Amino acid sequence: MAQPGSTPRTELKRIAHKASHSQQELYRVLDSNLVAHVGIIFDGYPLVIPMAYGRVGDTLYLHGSSGSRLMRALSHNPAVCISITKLNALKVARSTFNSGMNYDAAVIFGEAKLVPDDKKAWALDAISDAILPGRMDEVRPSSKKEAAATLIIQVELNETSVKISNGAVEDEPEDLGTGVWAGLIPIRTVVGEPIPADDETAQLELPQSVKRFISDYPDKRLRSS
Repeated sequence: MAQPGSTPRTELKRIAHKASHSQQELYRVLDSNLVAHVGIIFDGYPLVIPMAYGRVGDTLYLHGSSGSRLMRALSHNPAVCISITKLNALKVARSTFNSGMNYDAAVIFGEAKLVPDDKKAWALDAISDAILPGRMDEVRPSSKKEAAATLIIQVELNETSVKISNGAVEDEPEDLGTGVWAGLIPIRTVVGEPIPADDETAQLELPQSVKRFISDYPDKRLRSS
């Protein structure tokens, strides 16, 4: 696996000090989020679709319907650009020019490959375990019909970029002392109280996978590799 930011497409040219070349930082960004925005060229035009994903080692797995436009397009043009971002704060300066955001972001360039049928069940489990660890042990296995209606693609993490913005508000000297408020507005994603699907589940104890998700979020997916 190449170091993040080590290719011409992934090297940060502007605000380069925010680039991270750490493989562990890349893993942290990927493993602490849930949604990837996958960009392709479809019928000559850009198309970006949000998708659930899971990382195993240096491979990202994404799944979708076998009838989706993205999956059909990838069979003809496998080139993809994947973006994953976690917004942490708004930076409110004394001018709009110096205002901004604090965030963790990763961009992945690569070629999508279809996961073969004999590996599809394993890949589905890997994605599910990345989203809600342990859930696969609590539910029935996917049926052959459900598996046939699903396509899974994999993208190797060979060309990536990581950008971390966590700075304080920086105002121009002439803007200080003008009586204008400036500061950070933290932004956090929180887990709410689970809502039972029906009367049956309202009588049941929360499963362990849901309990762990609630107690561990947002660091529920952080792994060492």
